[in-house]
Amino acid sequence: MKARFGWTLASAMLAGSFGSAHAADMAVKAPPIAAPVWNWTGFYVGFNVGGAWTGNNDVNSVGTPIFANPLVPGTTAFVLANSVTGVTTNIPLGRGSGFIGGAQAGYDWQFKSGVVGIEADIQGLSARQSSALVLTTVPLTLAPGNSVNSSLSATNNVDWLGTVRGRLGLLAKPSLLLYATGGLAYGDVRSSTTINQALVGPSTATVNAPYGSVASNSQTRAGWAAGVGGEWKFAPKWSAKIEYLHYDLGTVSYGGTLSNVVVPPGGVVPTGGVFYTLGATSSTRFSGDIVRVGVNYSFTGPVVAKY
Repeated sequence: MKARFGWTLASAMLAGSFGSAHAADMAVKAPPIAAPVWNWTGFYVGFNVGGAWTGNNDVNSVGTPIFANPLVPGTTAFVLANSVTGVTTNIPLGRGSGFIGGAQAGYDWQFKSGVVGIEADIQGLSARQSSALVLTTVPLTLAPGNSVNSSLSATNNVDWLGTVRGRLGLLAKPSLLLYATGGLAYGDVRSSTTINQALVGPSTATVNAPYGSVASNSQTRAGWAAGVGGEWKFAPKWSAKIEYLHYDLGTVSYGGTLSNVVVPPGGVVPTGGVFYTLGATSSTRFSGDIVRVGVNYSFTGPVVAKY
């Protein structure tokens, strides 16, 4: 009887110890790790820097006859025709490159794993295109040994660029957004063309004073921009992005005039009179590519944690 009571007591004590130890273990277990849910809905602002590359936006020059002095109708007409040919040419600018930098602001709406939004930005550009000197020589067929010699050069600039674009993206991860973007682009563009011309040869003694013109255009143009990008939230309210954009502000045309004024005496046209006048119309396109990185600060709500 005493032996049975002893075994019962020992069993109860062991069971109590095991229960206490198990309870102690349960008490010190760490809570489950929270899985963050990143919130993309809300307003954001930020800044960006990058590189800009212009397209092959050559300047195309086209000459047109304007005035031929009636005192020498035959000679003036054929010399004017050759002068027009001398300024009708392509002025290659090649691709320019430079820096770009500015600020952006936008608003996003998150729908499960999709994000749509709108973004506006304003940028300063340092890219500039300049041509090498283009030289043309047009022989005067009715006066062998004589020619019309022309030199042409041009420059293009986009001083600043702004866009207002939609964004449509997919969350590759809760904190990583991949998106396409497109919309309005606008900017301040400048272009100028310098042309100098002269008649050269023994038969041009009375009309060989060099003459020329500088024509330019400056205006704010509207066009379009489109591209792709990625944005990564590295903190609840901070994100970093990388983006590629192509922009196109369309074609600009402008013109100038060149007048050959007779300087030496002895010709049919009085000294100081206009021998002929021609026009030169320049046209060029403003387009290019941008690659930039940026940082955004978001005014979204707090990160929600679920277990």
